[in-house]
Amino acid sequence: MATLSVPEHGPVCLDDGETRRDLPKSALSWSSRIGSTSRRATLPDGSVFETSDNDQVDRLVRSRGGAFVIPLSRLERLRPALLSLVVVATFAFFISLRWTLPWLGDTAAAFLPQAVEAHIGVNTLKTLDRIAFHPSELPAPTRQAVLAVFDKLKTHANAPENLSLAFRRGGSLVGANALALPGGHVIITDELVALAESPEALAGVLAHEIGHVEHRHGVRQLGRVMGLSAVVLLMTGDASSMANDVGVFGAGLLELSFSRGFEREADTRGVVLMRQAGKDPESLAVLLERLQGLTEAGDMIPAWLSSHPSTPERVRRIRQQAAEQNVDPRPR
Repeated sequence: MATLSVPEHGPVCLDDGETRRDLPKSALSWSSRIGSTSRRATLPDGSVFETSDNDQVDRLVRSRGGAFVIPLSRLERLRPALLSLVVVATFAFFISLRWTLPWLGDTAAAFLPQAVEAHIGVNTLKTLDRIAFHPSELPAPTRQAVLAVFDKLKTHANAPENLSLAFRRGGSLVGANALALPGGHVIITDELVALAESPEALAGVLAHEIGHVEHRHGVRQLGRVMGLSAVVLLMTGDASSMANDVGVFGAGLLELSFSRGFEREADTRGVVLMRQAGKDPESLAVLLERLQGLTEAGDMIPAWLSSHPSTPERVRRIRQQAAEQNVDPRPR
């Protein structure tokens, strides 16, 4: 069995039982420390010396005066901590997406002046008119009949004074759709009006969109988008993404559907408004089923239907709420 003597000063002495030789400390090339496994030193002639005295080897390596190297064993001890940090950071990120960002968005919306929200809505509509919408081609009597239904619902709405309905042709990009913009603007397309059997059949859609306005879902969604952009900015340092989100929010309303919670709130409020206005909430459920039938038949996929939770779930909730005797008419 070979032994390696390491004096405080001078070369190390290697004794293999037959020969004894002195070697400079720098001549030994040691393997990295991994746990408690044995360390190996490669000698100048290619032979290998092995020892389990890792502490002594560490002292020998440090005494050579070379650059300090973190042993792999330390990295191994650090790995669980680093992994735990990554897990915690990932968990915190998803917590922020699920709860923190919505809360921040809603809080920001609560303090946003109504005039500012209305200004956002006007600019959003201008953007949509430029890139997506076309002038309405509905006959004047049809528009007047739909407006009469809207005005009836509006008298019972807890919405801004500038709550208004506008008609646009959706074309191939928007199609049969209706949407509520920040500030009180409700848009309905010619294509969706054409799908309804009568203006009265649109009462549920219009009440639903008024529900979005009452709950300020548009500006709350904007706050959540901006919060997400802020997180991306902190993580990437790229401020352009945040500025881009602000610039294209109007167009993004076509692609970024409201959360399921927002849609359920709008459905719930829509049923209440219809009752208050003397409209039958069943008409909304019937229209939803009709639109769903068109989708399943492959005739058309209405954009307004595709951006919402599943139709069977909505129809079930609407009919259940309509059957209840005591419904709180105030928006939550």
